[in-house]
Amino acid sequence: MKYTNFKKWLFIIIGGFITSIFSFTVLYYLLIPDLCYYHSHEMNYIMSLFFTVYPGSNGHPSPNLINFILSFLVGSLIGFVTFKKFVKH
Repeated sequence: MKYTNFKKWLFIIIGGFITSIFSFTVLYYLLIPDLCYYHSHEMNYIMSLFFTVYPGSNGHPSPNLINFILSFLVGSLIGFVTFKKFVKH
């Protein structure tokens, strides 16, 4: 594959979106197997950094902006590393 800035940014953005989708679906259900657990229990500090419980979600944790930003940054890094592996200068 030939090096172009478009391809580099395409890999970065696609990697960010794929990781964000993975975080909001698969990883969410792996970290929180019982959504109703937090009706009567407090979240610990680490969980409260990445998930928010508000009245509109009926007491169930939902991913917040920090979760999205961190997931997108990790995915962007993965996309960049993948691009560097396949590119030829």
